Amino acid sequence: MDPLLDALLAWIGQNTAYDVADIPRSTLVELSPEDLTLEFCSAAPQLLPEDGVDDRLLALYSAEDGVHGTLYVLAPEHVADAEYWEDPTENPLFREIVLHELIHHVQWQTGTADTWPCPSHGEEEAYLLGGRYLRQTHTTDPIPNRNFWARVYSLC
Repeated sequence: MDPLLDALLAWIGQNTAYDVADIPRSTLVELSPEDLTLEFCSAAPQLLPEDGVDDRLLALYSAEDGVHGTLYVLAPEHVADAEYWEDPTENPLFREIVLHELIHHVQWQTGTADTWPCPSHGEEEAYLLGGRYLRQTHTTDPIPNRNFWARVYSLC
């Protein structure tokens, strides 16, 4: 996955004002839907659904896990349209999920996150850049009203 992270970091560098030249690579962990739900609920087990899966979860970023943060993502074979790709990591929908979390990694590594009023503040940028990536790859955006949701998810 290192080439994927490198390619997406380069995309961030080309499409934002972030200097990504010295950004350390985070760890990328691919998880099943069940394991991603468990990771999400690890600090609040009362949120764990009865069936053990929250279908809304696609990925998480933890700045504190690992040496340089960890991207927990839904394994590519579980992402929409995976069946159309010989290699599901080539699926733009999977790549946009990784990109979204990698943007959070860049926000934390550059100190941008230190200026936020709350942790969710960085969601707007990540959602909007994800939409730009999907447009550039000519991929139908699975999030209707992305601009609206980007703003809602970033509210403190």
